[in-house]
Amino acid sequence: MPESAVRPGQLCCVMISQWWYRVVIHRVINDQEVEVFCADYGQLQIVQRSQLRFLKWCYSKLPAQAIPCSLAWVKPVEGTWSSAAVLLFKDLCRFKELVGIVDEYVNGILYLFLCDTSTKDDVYFHSVLSDMGYADVCGENIPSQEFEELNPLALYIQPSGKQGKAEVVEPDLRFQQE
Repeated sequence: MPESAVRPGQLCCVMISQWWYRVVIHRVINDQEVEVFCADYGQLQIVQRSQLRFLKWCYSKLPAQAIPCSLAWVKPVEGTWSSAAVLLFKDLCRFKELVGIVDEYVNGILYLFLCDTSTKDDVYFHSVLSDMGYADVCGENIPSQEFEELNPLALYIQPSGKQGKAEVVEPDLRFQQE
C-alpha cells in the first residue's frame, strides 16, 4: 500500500499465520508498524506496514462479523474494570464453549448473560464477578466508561441520526483506484 493510504480508519487486509484477515488500521505506531483491528474477530494486533494490502472491493461489502458485546446487568465496582476482574473474565472464557443469552441490543452494543455449562453446576459470569467483589449486579445495562476505548469498532461506526441506529463508515477507497 502506498504511504498515503496507511492511516487510521483505512480498511485493508493482512496475512497473519497463513490466513488473510480484514482489518481496519487503528493507529500508526511508527514507520514500520501499525496496530490493526481485525473486524471479523474483534482483536487488536500489531503488524508490519509492509504486510498490508488493499482489500478487494467484493470483500468490503460484508459487514464486520465482530459484534460489540457487554455483560448484561453488571457494572464494575470501581467505575472501571480492574485488571484482576479482566483476568478473571478471560480465565472464565478461556478454551470453553459458552452459552450466551441475549438480554438486549442497544446503540450497537449486544448485552448478554454468559454461562459456562460444561460443569455439573452452571457458572454465570455476572454472578462470579459479583461474588468475587469485582462487579455490582444492577439489573440494567450500563455501558462501561471505557467501552469505546476498548472497542475500536466503535471508532468506525457513526450514528445515522435515527434513534438506536448506526452505520459503518465507508472506507476511503480513492487509493484503490491508483
